[in-house]
Amino acid sequence: MVALRAESMAGLNPNLHPDAGLRAAAEELIAGATRVGARLTPGAMRVALGRSGYPRDARFLRAHSPDATIPQALLEAIPDQVGVDIGWASRPDAAGGATWIVGWAPRIGTIDPIPRDIVLDQGLPLRTDGLVDPRLFIGSPDGRAKELAMTDGTARWLDVFHVPGEYRVEVVEGDRVAYLFSLFVDAAPPAATPLPGPAERQDANTVAADLAARVNHLRVSTGLAPLRPFARLEPETIAQAACLASTGEVAHSTPRCPGVPAMAERSSHPRARHHEDVVAADNTEESWERLFDSPGHRLNLLCPSCTHLTVGAATEATDPARVFTVIELMEFPEGEPVPIIRGRR
Repeated sequence: MVALRAESMAGLNPNLHPDAGLRAAAEELIAGATRVGARLTPGAMRVALGRSGYPRDARFLRAHSPDATIPQALLEAIPDQVGVDIGWASRPDAAGGATWIVGWAPRIGTIDPIPRDIVLDQGLPLRTDGLVDPRLFIGSPDGRAKELAMTDGTARWLDVFHVPGEYRVEVVEGDRVAYLFSLFVDAAPPAATPLPGPAERQDANTVAADLAARVNHLRVSTGLAPLRPFARLEPETIAQAACLASTGEVAHSTPRCPGVPAMAERSSHPRARHHEDVVAADNTEESWERLFDSPGHRLNLLCPSCTHLTVGAATEATDPARVFTVIELMEFPEGEPVPIIRGRR
């Protein structure tokens, strides 16, 4: 592999903190890139992060450099903010160039050291510092998800590991994921596999329709009622997806993109309780993989009191382009909202 010392990477940007776990994940991903055009899928990234024990959800990008130096495009893609963990790996080719994979994740608070492998029925203390009103979600091997109370700065004893397999643990602060990692209870991490070839691209309307069908299939399979379409908020949901796609941000709201609940206040009485998931991926399969991989997102999809659903999607203007999808599940404790007729008193 092409040599690049931690000091030289940090010298390129003093906000970057080389991390051994991220580096191990990047090295595993590049070892699996055995074909030209191989792509980084959500599943491959999840396996690499799970095997390396890195406790955050990280983003990975891949690029080729004809002179074997790290591509400037990869460095420019890393957020310019204080405190970013980074890991990288490269593989030379016969023409004198090199393929690079760089992974990074913003540092959000701190977390006590946690084991990757746990004995069945063994408990685990989980403690974070520096988070505001954190929320804790755990997804079990049988596909169920639950939310547990958590207080920043105080260890939360987790006594939930009674089924062997992989557990997903997610700590959320506001609308951002602070930590997302796997714990393996009497089970080995999944084996690394070669990265697949070019992605199957789908248009935004197809992804939106497919995800809506999958949400209801999941709900019915777990004994919940399917959700009824709520076409009244479809324009706002599509507009939010298009706004996020234009910025490249996966978020519930941003300064430019106010969010569906805020837009709904201008079009109908704000009496809905919104349970929203946002995802960006190449196609339906990868979008669903990202949603199901997150216990918090999965819990939203299985909201027992929700009755209506609207899904909006839009494609970003880049190459390769991802489809950004906003999934809006709603409940109406006071009855469905009615349109606001301007000028009526």
